[in-house]
Amino acid sequence: MSIRNYYRGFTLIELLVVIAIIGVLVGLLLPAVQQAREAARRLTCTNNLKQTGLAMHTFYDANRHLPSGYISPGVSATDSSTSETSKGYAWGFFLLPYQEQVALFDSIDQALEPVGTINETRAAEANLGGSLCPTDTAPESFPVDNGSGTVTLPTSNYVAILGWNNVTTQAGQGNGVFFRNSEIEFKDISDGLSTTICVGERKHIHDFFDQGPYAANSTWYAAVPGVRRDAGMAMMPMMKEGPGALVLGHVGQSGMMVGKTPNHTNHIVHFSSSHNGGVVFLLCDGSTHFVLDDIEYPLFKALGTRAGGEVASL
Repeated sequence: MSIRNYYRGFTLIELLVVIAIIGVLVGLLLPAVQQAREAARRLTCTNNLKQTGLAMHTFYDANRHLPSGYISPGVSATDSSTSETSKGYAWGFFLLPYQEQVALFDSIDQALEPVGTINETRAAEANLGGSLCPTDTAPESFPVDNGSGTVTLPTSNYVAILGWNNVTTQAGQGNGVFFRNSEIEFKDISDGLSTTICVGERKHIHDFFDQGPYAANSTWYAAVPGVRRDAGMAMMPMMKEGPGALVLGHVGQSGMMVGKTPNHTNHIVHFSSSHNGGVVFLLCDGSTHFVLDDIEYPLFKALGTRAGGEVASL
């Protein structure tokens, strides 16, 4: 009489079925997990801009005007950025004392140039987490050529609004809230604080429409004189952008950029983000809004100017 031993287990078919079910579940859950993570990253980005808005208003209370887009002594409002020869400390730098960064602000000697001195090292090594959007993969600092050599600047994913003008040739003539040597007061923003852009996002690489990549790196620190970067215009490869493009953005300019909303151009002075579907903006009243990529251009342009007389709302 033989004794047979029976062992419990899964057949190969059963194992394959289980693996297939697990694969389907993972496939269903993974997008939801990714969406949740991106929602958290976008919330952090939005909070970064809310904190910037709070610092802006605190600066305003102390100085009775908004910080300059950037400071460049010895130039007139109508001068091109090619006339800039010194300084360039920007709006983000002047907000440092109002963002609990007094020590960093005090460590940078404004009597010295922002680059080529100890100031450059101190700024480049500063780790300001609130200046970076977690959805973007931007490094904490980046190199740029200022005509005399390569300098290193701290990265920011946020730039202030020049308005509807050329950031390089009309850097001192912005019809937005920030431009070279500006000191805008709230009374100057006749379109309304709640309908005027203050600061918006910019990703560090522009690679839309299978073109590029173009380096669109921005900084909170300074519009360094002498900088000339590829503008990101495939049809105009010789076009360059100057120092202002490091710290300012626009909603278009005469002769070009008409009808271009966020994430729809590689031009490095435009607003952009790594978020799906839009860009986070801070308005002058301190509120934040997620502006969709497909916003109507006339509305987007109206939001970018301080006294255009348009009726705009989000």
